[in-house]
Order: sequence, then structure tokens, then C-alpha cells
Amino acid sequence: MVYMFQLVCLTCGQICGDISVANCPHDGGVLDLRYDSDEFPLQPQLPGIWRYASQLPLTDAKHIVSLGEGDTPLLKSAQLGSDIGLPRLYFKNEGLNPTGSYKDRIASVGITYLRQLGRGAWAATSSGNAGASLAAYGARAAVDGYLFTLERAPRAKIAQILAYGPRVMSVKRLGYDPVAEQATWANIAALCAANEWLMLITARSNSPHAMEGAKTIAYEVSQQMQGEAPDVVYVPVGGGGLLSSIWKGFKEWRRAGKIARLPRMVAVQPMGCDPITQAWGASRPVEPLEDCSSAVSGIILTSPPDGDLVLGDLRESEGWALSIADEVTYAAQAELASCEGLFVEPAAAVVWAAVKADLLSGRLKGDETVVGILTGIGFKDGAALQKMTDDKPLPMIEAGEILHISPS
Repeated sequence: MVYMFQLVCLTCGQICGDISVANCPHDGGVLDLRYDSDEFPLQPQLPGIWRYASQLPLTDAKHIVSLGEGDTPLLKSAQLGSDIGLPRLYFKNEGLNPTGSYKDRIASVGITYLRQLGRGAWAATSSGNAGASLAAYGARAAVDGYLFTLERAPRAKIAQILAYGPRVMSVKRLGYDPVAEQATWANIAALCAANEWLMLITARSNSPHAMEGAKTIAYEVSQQMQGEAPDVVYVPVGGGGLLSSIWKGFKEWRRAGKIARLPRMVAVQPMGCDPITQAWGASRPVEPLEDCSSAVSGIILTSPPDGDLVLGDLRESEGWALSIADEVTYAAQAELASCEGLFVEPAAAVVWAAVKADLLSGRLKGDETVVGILTGIGFKDGAALQKMTDDKPLPMIEAGEILHISPS
């Protein structure tokens, strides 16, 4: 196989001779894919995000596994932005990807890469969205899948995964115990090594090749803004891979000469499970939390694998981190639905809550162009949906009463 990239360790800077490994063989550091050219010859004949194939780890288009991911809309706020004095507020609606989240971009690249290597199965851990994406793309590629999910993962997300047919197992304490998290990742890696499977955990520190799919969000945002970068980009952060990948995408787009400047990146975490925000505030590396009290599925990890990458990206972009209380997140979810027509899961709604908090605190001045990444559709979390609508009346009326309905 001929790959048009090198793997470079972000810690020691050495080039890795084996481009199929997931971590630096010298010091275990995170590997970054560096392409032979900064040019972006778009290939519109390829499906989904693969029009950016020149900056993705692809050897031959025959390996591509796509369900039409990408090309999600960038929507200017209809009401909420102007209501708070932020007229240039936009939302990138990733919930319109094939399985309902941005993870489809990662799964498309990951399963394509799996086919290129000739591996027969994938294994991963997920609270739901990544599992659904990998299961769907794995089913399309006719490869087996093994998913190890969180003990408290929402049943609606698990049901979607089960529908695609992989083997799914719930791991005790995974999601709120850092020892269980680290043991799960290590054991999945060992399982894959023993069986020549591909480990596909949505973190740059575990799956650097697959995570290249997430950076295409930055490419699309820049194109949708007619060659301009936003001033600030808000990203929900659990493990940290999404923010780090988007930041990489903006830097690559700038090196190609397609934007003149870079945005500031903002990491948004749930209060009660925010090790990255805590580390940012204390100016120290990320440390695992002993427990997690947040219920915002999808971004609750006590030991984020890409946490220190995020800290570096925030410093480099002159951005920041903040945390949002669960009740504020649920209120933001309801506002996005009722005022914008955007039905997103709580893990996505945190970005609107964070934008509003930063404007009220004065961190945002109101004249910025701001983009919030809405990572997943609202159907992903059935319990949150029920909570959002519990107090909504549903009266029973006779057909004849319809004529007597007055405007509200």
C-alpha cells in the first residue's frame, strides 16, 4: 500500500516507520498524520467526506465505506443569537449525519482504514454515538464488531447499536470510574492485538487514523462561511478528540491558503464531570476524577484520553474551557428546539448554554462570529427527551371543539 502521509509523534517528534500503529513506539505518544502535500485538490466524485481524500488516510477509492456522511448544514441562529445580542451566531448541525451524530465521519474513515489493512473486525468502547456509527458502517462493510459500553449508557442509544448487529457488552463502572476506563481501553487494545482486529476508540491517542474524519467539520465550516473562519468555535468535550481534530482541520485549511486566520476554540464540559475544565483553570495537566455526577451522556469521562491535547489546543488558539450545570444544559436543549427548530441531545446543547454564559459574563463582546458544534440529534437520549416534554400539556378534546380554538 502507498500512503501519502507520515505518522509523527507529538511528544518526541520522531517519524514512525510503521504507519499502521496507533501510538509512538518510542515513547507511547500521540501520533499525528502529516500529509505529503498541503494542497487540497477536492474530489467531488467521491461520496461524503471523501471529497477531501487527499487529506485522509486512503490508498484506493475502492476501499471507501460511506453512508453519505458530512455536508451537514451551518445554520445562522434564527432567534437565540439576536435575543442575547450575538447576531452572528451559527450552529453546525451534525445530528443530520446518517446515524445522527458527527461520529459517522470518524466511523467512515475508521472502517475504510480497517478494510485497507485487511482486518476482519473492530472493537471499541462508547456511550452510544460512536458505537452506533461503527456498527452501521461495520454492517455496511460486512465486518464483525465488538462494543464495550458504559454501565449507565442510555438504552435508546444501545437499542440503535443493537439494531446494526454487533456484539454489545456493558462494562461495570465504565463511565464513572477512571480505573475501569483505563483498564477497558488497555484490554480492548490487547484483544485487538491478539486477534488482528482494529481498535476504534474515538480519540486521537487511540485511533489517529480514524479521527482524521472529524477534522472535516472544520473544512466544511470554512467553505460554508465563504472562505472565512469564525472568530470562536464552541465544542462539546468528553474525551477531547473532537475539539483537537477540528482545530487540526482549521490549521490544515489555513496552511492550504483557504482561510487567512484561525478561530479561538472553546471546550465545553458538563459540571460534575469536567476534568479538562478543572485542569485549564488550575493551569496543570489533566488529572482523572474519582467520580462523575453529571448525567449528560456522551461527554462524561473521568479520564479523557485526549485531555492534554485539548489543553494545548486551547492555548495555541487562545481559547478557553468552561463547564455547564446539567439543569442549564437541559434548559438549553429545550430552547434550541422551541426557538431554533434544532432538536439535539443534551451533549450538543451544552454549546448554546456556554455561548450564552460567556456573553453574559462579558467574555464574548457580541461582535464575534461564533459557531457552536451541535454533535448529535435529540432522539439519541430518550430520557432527556421525556424530561424536556414532561410538563407539556396534551389535552383531550372533541372534534367539534377544534372550531373554537383561539390563537395563542
